[in-house]
Amino acid sequence: MQIYSSEIVKIGEQAKLFLDEGIVVFFGDNAPEELQDFAVIHKLKEITGEIKVGSEVTLSDAQLKVTAVGHVANENFRNLGHLVLKLDAATEAALPGDVSCSYDKKPEINIGDKVTIKE
Repeated sequence: MQIYSSEIVKIGEQAKLFLDEGIVVFFGDNAPEELQDFAVIHKLKEITGEIKVGSEVTLSDAQLKVTAVGHVANENFRNLGHLVLKLDAATEAALPGDVSCSYDKKPEINIGDKVTIKE
């Protein structure tokens, strides 16, 4: 079941540097300007479920599978549209807000691309 689908509306200048390190930082389009420089900004929409181990994320042209979820990740996502995807396939989240994922290929993110999450 799909729990989230949105469109990327802005990519901060520093966001590509994070992606090179295997990290994608999302914020909703309501985020303060000072946070947008290092983030991928998505049009904030309703979230209808929880991200959990085994959830599938489609980001631009890549398929990611969730391998770990930090204990505040879902709350941050629901309240702020804030999501930190780490492309490290870790089985334990390093930080409380992290969502670790395995992936078929590193995403190439562009404005207008979609992000969807399925349980």
